[in-house]
Amino acid sequence: MQQPKVSITLSAYNVEQYIADSLDCIINQALKEIEIICIDDGSKDNTLNILNEYAQKDPRIIVVAKPNNEGLAVARNQALKLAKGKYITFVDGDDLMNLDLFKEAYNLAEKEQAEMVIWDYAIFYNNKDLEINKNKPTSLKTNIATDKIALLKRPAFTWTKLIKTEKARELNIHFPKGLTRQDIPVHWHLITALDKISILPKRFSYYRQQAQATTAGTDKRLFDLVTVMDITKEYLINNNLYNIYKDTFLESQINFFSGMLDKIDKSLKSQALKLINDRFKDEHFAYLKSNKPLRNQTRLFFNAKNGSISAKIKLNLRNITRKIYRTLKR
Repeated sequence: MQQPKVSITLSAYNVEQYIADSLDCIINQALKEIEIICIDDGSKDNTLNILNEYAQKDPRIIVVAKPNNEGLAVARNQALKLAKGKYITFVDGDDLMNLDLFKEAYNLAEKEQAEMVIWDYAIFYNNKDLEINKNKPTSLKTNIATDKIALLKRPAFTWTKLIKTEKARELNIHFPKGLTRQDIPVHWHLITALDKISILPKRFSYYRQQAQATTAGTDKRLFDLVTVMDITKEYLINNNLYNIYKDTFLESQINFFSGMLDKIDKSLKSQALKLINDRFKDEHFAYLKSNKPLRNQTRLFFNAKNGSISAKIKLNLRNITRKIYRTLKR
């Protein structure tokens, strides 16, 4: 068998409700020269059975059944070791995507000799949302292909990236074990280390919003946002990159701090504050006092924390509006 053009690696855990739709998007891709590596991370539902049923019908599918759940990072790292394709991508068991995605991403990578291709995505709660949002104009512009600061500010999602497999291995790309949001350090590593990145300005991945997703939780897993940024900072310092990307890193880290505190369960807020206070240095205070970029929500949060009444009112109104919107969408 010839080398596959793309290794599509799919990690799945207890997604029996969504896995068939995800697999249908993959096996029906316009690019046929693919391998599909499915890592079942110890599912307790019918996910593994569905994967095996698809594998019996499509020889491109390889199913790896893990006896125990070890988390998404371990599954992705295992998939990278197994991949034989010239390029690799990482998707989750509830992901959907345009059927032309990998054909266009592969062709662009070959045409421009890219080490990585990045594309845009659309979020959705239901099928009606999907039809509307996937057709909205993309915010991703080709002119940022060489702008590492702009690329670092993009969402870190690994499923919006096609990466040259040999380059990922050369850089020793790995997802930190046991953490959610484990794609953040990988995103920073890839963007800062790769020389040739291409942009596919289309909304080709579709991000399902579901209450069971790890990113939707309000428990201690949100503390991982702090940890993955610690890992990212360590990588930047060890590779003499911190001073180059310091402002971008601080913007991202402070935004994550406020986002974690905003979302986490009330019973955990004191622990979250301690994690933040342990890391808050003069450089963070200086950044907050500057006019450098920050999300409006973040500025409101820290101004409210420092006693601003108007900031507290605006922040409360924002939170109420957001809660109503998400309730209506479900």
